[in-house]
Amino acid sequence: MSTAEQLESILRSVDSSSLRRVSRSDLQAFPALYRRLVSELAESRARGLPREHLAALEALAARAHAILYAPLPVRLSRSLEELVVAFPGAVRRSWRYLALATALLVAGTAWGYLEVSRDPASAAILLPGGSQRNAEESFQAGATPREGDPVYGVFYFTNNARVALNSFALGATFGVGTALVLLFNGVLLGATFAVVEMLASPRAFLGFVLPHSGVELSAILIAAAGGLRMADALLRPGWLRRRDAFARAARESLPLALGAAVLLSIAGLVEGWVSPMSLPLVTKASIGGGLDVLLLLYICTVRGSSRTA
Repeated sequence: MSTAEQLESILRSVDSSSLRRVSRSDLQAFPALYRRLVSELAESRARGLPREHLAALEALAARAHAILYAPLPVRLSRSLEELVVAFPGAVRRSWRYLALATALLVAGTAWGYLEVSRDPASAAILLPGGSQRNAEESFQAGATPREGDPVYGVFYFTNNARVALNSFALGATFGVGTALVLLFNGVLLGATFAVVEMLASPRAFLGFVLPHSGVELSAILIAAAGGLRMADALLRPGWLRRRDAFARAARESLPLALGAAVLLSIAGLVEGWVSPMSLPLVTKASIGGGLDVLLLLYICTVRGSSRTA
């Protein structure tokens, strides 16, 4: 049987059923048959064989090429598996940007706390809308805790995802936007704690934030690290064009943004259901600490690609 006939037989099997039903031996022989057919086609052209013969070989080669080089189907399970493996390595490679993002958030938190502690009236400026009143009313000692509700989880996830997405996307502003988002949210956090310390119950505040805050803040900082990584590519493109350096950094940082979204969904679920519950502070701290330890072990131990940034 000639090369063309063998390839035609395999292609008929593929067309009539699916690639999964083709025998293993045919699948293994398929690439070699395709290369041999292409060589025969080039030789036939050089020898000036009839056009009908060339057209038949060209059509067969085109069909084989479409099967051999067809893109792999995108499967959600496979994409999630790749993300689970790629995310920890991406975080480890971005530790410098993660440290910078953490420093910016801490600086904003410290300034917001110290400013409100120095001048309580400044809370009305630093905390937008009714945030100050909400903090006072929600974290009073002995306040009746509300029951967990999935609606609150969706709200918290949406709000935090917006912050994380802005932190990531604003890396395109050479990092200025990312830095401002981190500083601004740090100021809100510090000012809120200062208000609670003066007018409400710090214990009630800690009882609410401890179960979810570690995962939530980690996710925001990881997304911000991706934005700072893209900003670094814009500021220091090296031998690449600035546009190409930014595009490469964006591709390499994408697992950070996607992984942060998954972490925020977990934090939103805990914040909506567990954080409002009337559990002992030690129990809530144990839940939050357990989640933080699991996240740290996941980031430090899961090994994926050995490619370095």
